[in-house]
Amino acid sequence: MKKIGVLVHALTVEYALEVLNGIFAYFKDKDDIQFFVAQTKDPKTDSGIYEYQSWNSVNLLFSTDIDLIIVITGSYSSTIATPALAKILKKFKSRPIISIGADLGLPDSYYIETECNSAYDNAIEHLKEKHGCKKIAFFSANKTGAREALMRFEAFKKALRKHKLVFDENLVFEGYWTVQRAREVIAKKYPRKESLNFDAIVCANDLMAIGCTQHFSSIGVKVPDDVKIIGFDDSTYAAQSRPRLSTMSQNIFEQGRIGAELAYKKIHGEDIPVVTHIPVIPLYKQSCGCIPLDNNDDVYCNAQNKIVHADDLTNGIQKMTGQFFNMHWSISNLYRLLDLSQTTETLHHFANTLDKILVALDIPTCCVCFYKKPIILDKGKDFILPHNALVMMMLNTEKKIRDYDPGLEFNPCKNPFPTEYFDKFPGSFMLHPLFSGRKNYGYIVCKIKTPNYAMHSVTMKILINAIASNYEYTRSLTRTKSLTKLNSSLQQSNSNLDIQSKTDELTKILNRRGFMDLGQKTIDLALDAQSRGMLFFADLDGLKKINDTYGHDMGDEAIKAAAEVLSHALRSNDTVGRLSGDEFAAIAIGMRLNQEAQLRIKIKSLCEIISKDKNFPFTLSMSIGAIEFGKDDAHNNLSELLSLADDKLYIEKNKKHKKNS
Repeated sequence: MKKIGVLVHALTVEYALEVLNGIFAYFKDKDDIQFFVAQTKDPKTDSGIYEYQSWNSVNLLFSTDIDLIIVITGSYSSTIATPALAKILKKFKSRPIISIGADLGLPDSYYIETECNSAYDNAIEHLKEKHGCKKIAFFSANKTGAREALMRFEAFKKALRKHKLVFDENLVFEGYWTVQRAREVIAKKYPRKESLNFDAIVCANDLMAIGCTQHFSSIGVKVPDDVKIIGFDDSTYAAQSRPRLSTMSQNIFEQGRIGAELAYKKIHGEDIPVVTHIPVIPLYKQSCGCIPLDNNDDVYCNAQNKIVHADDLTNGIQKMTGQFFNMHWSISNLYRLLDLSQTTETLHHFANTLDKILVALDIPTCCVCFYKKPIILDKGKDFILPHNALVMMMLNTEKKIRDYDPGLEFNPCKNPFPTEYFDKFPGSFMLHPLFSGRKNYGYIVCKIKTPNYAMHSVTMKILINAIASNYEYTRSLTRTKSLTKLNSSLQQSNSNLDIQSKTDELTKILNRRGFMDLGQKTIDLALDAQSRGMLFFADLDGLKKINDTYGHDMGDEAIKAAAEVLSHALRSNDTVGRLSGDEFAAIAIGMRLNQEAQLRIKIKSLCEIISKDKNFPFTLSMSIGAIEFGKDDAHNNLSELLSLADDKLYIEKNKKHKKNS
């Protein structure tokens, strides 16, 4: 199995997402390839306080087990110049590199770049001959140092010379690739319509063109009547702008596909060219006046001045737009994941719920690897990849693999993806460092089935936050003296219970006698440890109706399911019991009242899941009353707390009754 690493700056940029779509499309049918996508940001990123930790993925992908690296170099251009990126990557061990967007100039590196001279030549000729433009301005991104910015600027100047138009350096503006900067610069230079001294402006990307359009609209300059605008990229913004932006297509999808093809040939021993050029195609739409403003069809005028209906080949971004904006399929499941991430649990308990979430999110494989101990990393410091790591969690929903804490030890410097789990699974994977604040715990690897990288990056972010939080909670249980004492005391009390007399026969959890005995001991030990906690009183909604409609056997199944929901919703060290009939109670040490709402949502979600799993002809529902207790509170007796929680339960039941009546 060949392994390819893919470095991308951020998964929130259309250009990067469309390149990845091309890579995914080429590799999806290759059964001898694994490619691992890492959103790296950069070592000095200002995006988020601790997002510099994302760069640690580079260390993993330059491990000895990776055969080749694809760098989406163009995605880094807005934050780091290409020479600076090359200098950073040079210090890593040598690997063949396919650079998409620019030449990195590294040993054994190959690159794909667009050839924009002919497109700019055609654009200037088009503006001059068809629209009569004489003074043409330019919005550059030269100060970013990006090679593609400089190439576009030189192509623009060359085209002006060829068509005998004057280049005026006073009509060159710096926009740093962004809408906001372009809008600010053009607004300062041209605060009023009367100050405008050019009849067309060509922009090095679509975003700067959008910034111009926004300002012109605010001062009464009409596009294209007063000024013509042409962008570059053929982005979704260009397709959705009003008027629709004339632009230039880089065939971004094709850049990704060709990059993947070159990578595949290289790692299989074939010779590949050092440079591959992709032609840029002008698309003349409404902002230069080629398409009437009242024409809502998706059409453009090509370089030969012929009207063409846009299709997948002419606007590759459109193929990605649905994935980028239409995320309804996974929003509800992300809510579940967010709820899961905000609940303090042990890693073991977290894993029990995570596999269901992965199925819902269509993620077949998730592997969580921890270093022997967390690494404290400050911004600007070099990350040194440890030689020892452990697989702490491996879930494969397709192969029914569900290993928690298998303890498999390996060296991530040689192979960050243990062969025991990864060698048999080709396809696309996402890699993300597992960090919280300055602490780097390890990393997480998820296999994905669809190229919806934007949504998957959100999923990964939520997952790492949840895992880090639950890891810290798990550690705290073992290192905090008071909680250690509490756990050992509870375990001792548990072992001394008379199973026959204190276990509920139907649900196999504590019966009333067992709960009252162990529950009061739990509260007393918590108070001795200066800890607070929560007591929950719960009952099953509509048990009489279930019995009357479906029979008492089904009622018993509903009671057993309710016990299972409470046991899974709470933590493994919490105390849960059945008091009588459909009434349950639970004690959770360390939980606070502000977590009650999260628990209610989790119980509701688990009720829905278990109802479907057990094919119930109804949806299980529970009502809850909750009360917090602590050493300084007036009520710390279990019977009194149950009475107070019962009052809360009564209020909730009344609300439900009124709502349903």
